[in-house]
Amino acid sequence: MATNFFEQQDHARRRTGLLVTCFLVGLILMIAVLYAVGMIIFNMVAQDDQSTQIQVQYFNGWVLLGVAALTTAIVGGASLFKIIELRSGGRAVAEMLGARQLDPATRVHEERVALNVVEEMAIASGTPVPPVYVVEDQSINAFAAGWSPNDAIVSLNRGTMQKLNRDELQGVVAHEFSHIFNGDMRINIRLIGVIHGLLVLGVTGWVCLRFIGPAMLGSGRRSSSKNDGGGGIGAAIMLFGLALMLCGFIGTFFGRLIQAAVSRQREYLADASAVQYTRNPDGIGGALEKIKLAGSIKSSKASEKASEINHMFFTKGFDSIFATHPPLADRISRVRGISQDQVQQHLQETASRMERQSSATAPEPSARVHAQAEKRRMAGDIMGGVILGSVLDHTVNRIGSIDSESLQHSRDILESIPDALKDAAHAAPTAQMLVYCLILDEDSSDQSIQWSVLEKIPGMQAQQMRQYQTLIEKLDIRARLPLLDLCIPSLSQMSETQYRSFRENFERLIRVDGRIDRWEWVVDTVIDRHLEERYHKPGAERKARGKLESQQSSVVVVLATLACIGSDDKAAAETAFGSSMNVLGWQAPFPDPSSLKLNGLRAALKAIRRVRFKDRGRFLEACKHCILMDGKTTVEEAETLRAVAESIDCPMPLHVTPS
Repeated sequence: MATNFFEQQDHARRRTGLLVTCFLVGLILMIAVLYAVGMIIFNMVAQDDQSTQIQVQYFNGWVLLGVAALTTAIVGGASLFKIIELRSGGRAVAEMLGARQLDPATRVHEERVALNVVEEMAIASGTPVPPVYVVEDQSINAFAAGWSPNDAIVSLNRGTMQKLNRDELQGVVAHEFSHIFNGDMRINIRLIGVIHGLLVLGVTGWVCLRFIGPAMLGSGRRSSSKNDGGGGIGAAIMLFGLALMLCGFIGTFFGRLIQAAVSRQREYLADASAVQYTRNPDGIGGALEKIKLAGSIKSSKASEKASEINHMFFTKGFDSIFATHPPLADRISRVRGISQDQVQQHLQETASRMERQSSATAPEPSARVHAQAEKRRMAGDIMGGVILGSVLDHTVNRIGSIDSESLQHSRDILESIPDALKDAAHAAPTAQMLVYCLILDEDSSDQSIQWSVLEKIPGMQAQQMRQYQTLIEKLDIRARLPLLDLCIPSLSQMSETQYRSFRENFERLIRVDGRIDRWEWVVDTVIDRHLEERYHKPGAERKARGKLESQQSSVVVVLATLACIGSDDKAAAETAFGSSMNVLGWQAPFPDPSSLKLNGLRAALKAIRRVRFKDRGRFLEACKHCILMDGKTTVEEAETLRAVAESIDCPMPLHVTPS
């Protein structure tokens, strides 16, 4: 499935061309309409200036240039403004709808269930745990937003958390994670900007027609001067407003057309992925059925604001040529693998049963379990099977996918983490303490130096940290990275000053012994990638069109560093490095190990993020060969490869140890 992930990411970037084409067509039509109005006004003015009859002009280059420049400036400027406004990613989109972030430490049952489902899905897939937002609306809906997995958020309506059971909620969340994997979020935010630009002329025209023009007319009528001209100006402004509104209708047409064209097939893919990830058609299918049975969704303050982002939601409550989502019956039919007639019959029976409020007993548990198992098996057949590779050699091939085994393993790992550590991970101050504890050195002398650094940090509670340290030392080694993942949403709530202080303390702790070992590098890489973009230049590094060969020096730095981390001596490191270079078909000298520094490694990985996704797959294959040169598969090696993959925005699923 790796090829699918990398191809989907590059395809998502190429779909920007569709946006640009539709945007330009809409812009050209709006320019044509405004040019026609401009020429009418031009001919009227010219006729008033001359007593004799003049010939009507149909083309004037200066008028065309002026109209084109003005329209492009307004529409293009509005689009650019909206995209810049959303440069902080998913958080900005959520706040635009009035959503609020759920407190990771919440004790409200429905919110706790939602957070647990998102955490399980994120840890199983290898993506950072995204902050969860809630829209206070009783309809069943959700969306994922962000420029990349590192600034992504998942937003759920209150009705989604209250009206869906856990399996259905997991299906909805899996649907949204598919959008994260398939690169849909990036194009969705650009689409918001495009639609905003196309609609802005219509809004401006409505303001002119409704407010400015009538105000000028009233001013002219009240004026005592016959030569005031206010009334004439007001009429002209109203006429101009009508023209702008016509352009707004054109913009609306193309905006909704773009939303529909971009979104419909992506929704089919996300539904299919949700079944594939959970191996449970009852999850996503049950959620869609509840939406269908609920009928049309009443508008609310949140939904009224959502016109520009219809394409981002889990569903929309109407079907038309401009619908951003396929018909619900069609989606249910595809998910459950039955005809639409059967879907309609099933929905009618369900609705009748709900109306009668039948008190009939539920099926016997054993029969129900058997039926669910059979549906899961059928789902696997319908969706073409789920990749269940569980050794590191196949992990790269599973990037961008989730399977039921990984989900169960994720659930087991989360249950193995003591409640005290999970509670600590859900609050920013204690999450910082956990990160510090995770990087405490095994060597007692180095650890003593680290504790002396920690005790000088203002507000640090040493006694509480030692309790955390004791629990972490007893923790299964496979749970270390998931515990770190749980800390990310809480750490993202820090202020920029708090984050800067946290990073400085972290840097001091990992440098006390004069070197940075493999685990310290993994933790540093994960934190740097998941938090740095949230606090500094959010939404940066979005251009990914270069070839891997253009970053050969950076690739050499990464592969040489991995070779040194995983080898006991220079000769073994050189062998591992040479093997990984052969995978790429390159030749390069092995660099001096003393030249391989943490800052250089960060810069190299940042440079590789500018490479197209297709080539990132080749790079990760080379990294895999470098790490596995000794022929062994360990948790440490899985952690290292995952850190590299995360640093270049390639979510690697949870490593499942073969039983």
